[in-house]
Amino acid sequence: MSIVMVKNVGVFDGSSVKNHQHFAFAGNPGNILSADSDPTSTIDGTGCTVIPGLIDAKIDSGVSPEILPLCSAFGITTVIDSSSSCAASQAMRTAATDEPALPSFLATGSAISSKNTSLPTTSNYGGLETITSADEAERVVENKISTQRADYVKVIADQPGLDSNLLSATVRAAHHHGKLVIAHATQARAYALAVDAGFDIISPVPVDGTLDPEVVQKIVARGIGIIPTLCFLKKSVGLWRIQNPEYDFSYAISAVRTLHHAGAIICAGTSANSSTDISVPFGQGLHDELHLLTTAGLSTLEAIRAATSQPTALFGLRDRGLVKAGYRADLVMVDGNPLDDINFLSKIRRVWVQGVAVNR
Repeated sequence: MSIVMVKNVGVFDGSSVKNHQHFAFAGNPGNILSADSDPTSTIDGTGCTVIPGLIDAKIDSGVSPEILPLCSAFGITTVIDSSSSCAASQAMRTAATDEPALPSFLATGSAISSKNTSLPTTSNYGGLETITSADEAERVVENKISTQRADYVKVIADQPGLDSNLLSATVRAAHHHGKLVIAHATQARAYALAVDAGFDIISPVPVDGTLDPEVVQKIVARGIGIIPTLCFLKKSVGLWRIQNPEYDFSYAISAVRTLHHAGAIICAGTSANSSTDISVPFGQGLHDELHLLTTAGLSTLEAIRAATSQPTALFGLRDRGLVKAGYRADLVMVDGNPLDDINFLSKIRRVWVQGVAVNR
C-alpha cells in the first residue's frame, strides 16, 4: 500500500487550521492515516493547507462524463445530481467508477411530479415521473429505489402541482424505504407545503416572495437542509420572469440571509448544467456559489462547511467531509489559509480522490 506523507502543512479540522508536521494518507485508493505511518512518498506542504474534498450538492449533469474530471480538477470529490433522468444518472454512475480519480456520483434519477406540471422552473429537468395517487407514489418510489438505484428521492413541490396529500404520501413512501427526500421549491408557498409534508431537504430558495417566519422556525427545528443554488437562480430568474413577473433574485439572497441567521443547515450546490440560456459551469460554479453564499451572510468558515461537513452530515455520507483519520482521503491542498479569503479555491495546488492524485 502506498502512503503519502505531507510535511509542515496546515490542516483544516472543521473549525480552524492547525499546523501538522506530518500528515499521512493511503492511496490507490485509501483513507487518511495516523501521523506516525511510514511513508512511501513525501510532499512539502509548507505554506499550504489541506481541506476536505468539496461536495457539490446539486448538479444537473445529463449524460456528460467529461464533467467528472473537470469537477475533480476544481477540488470537487463528490457530486449529487437531482435533476437528470434515471437513465442518464445510471450512465454517469458507470462513468464515475471507470477511473479512480473521479468524483463520487450520487443521484435521485427522475423527479416525481404531478401529471400536468409545465412550470418554467422545471425546464432543466431531464425527466419527470408523474403520480396521481398515494398508491402510485409508493410504486414509483419503490421502483426508483429497487430498480433504478436512486440514492435519494426528488419531488417537485412548486405549484400548480402535487397537492399536500400526494406530497406527504411520497415522503412517507421514501422514508419507508430509508431514503431522504428532496423537494424542488422556488415559491414561498411551495416551501410551506414541503415543510409540512416532511421533506428532509429543500432546494433552491424562494424567488417569488419572503419566507413565513413560522416556516423558517420549522425548518430549523426539524433540521431540514437547504441547497440555495444561488448561481443558478441568478442566471435563471430573468427567464422565469417572462411568465412570473413577481420573481426576483433579491428574494433568494434574502431567504438565505434569513435562514442562515435563524440557524438553518445550508449546503452548497450549483445546479451546474450545460443548457444554453441558463448554463452554470461545472467546477468553477461551486467556487462562484461559495462567494455568493458569503454575500448572503455566511462567513468564509461557514461557506467551507457548506461544501464539506454540512452536506456529508445531511446526506448521510459518514466517510467524508472531514480531515480525520479513517475518513476517505478526499483532499484538496491550497496555498495559504483558506479561512482568510473565500477565493482560496483559485489557489489549489493538489487534489486527491480517495488518495489518488488528480491530474490538473
